[in-house]
Amino acid sequence: MAAKKWKNPFYTLLIPVGMVFVVTVFAYGFMAFLAVNGTNIEATSQSGHPLFAWLDKHGTQLVLWELAVLGVLTVGAIATDSWWIAQSSSDNPSKDSSEYSNE
Repeated sequence: MAAKKWKNPFYTLLIPVGMVFVVTVFAYGFMAFLAVNGTNIEATSQSGHPLFAWLDKHGTQLVLWELAVLGVLTVGAIATDSWWIAQSSSDNPSKDSSEYSNE
């Protein structure tokens, strides 16, 4: 039976949080684009959408909160990476821990 390989949970959390951040930033950017092109007929047809109205009120705070969560998860992933590698090598003593070093 193969030894259990430890994975850093911060990396697992970074993926969905990063995807939500990207979607939010694109929606916020599109809302800002529509606001700048307010005289264009096509732009004004979408400007009344409830998502854009909500983003107009709360979008800046949402983007900043998501950015803060991404920052915390990134620092957590970097700070605990060596611990997770040590856990992986202590659970599987047959593997040499030198393969994980950057030297």
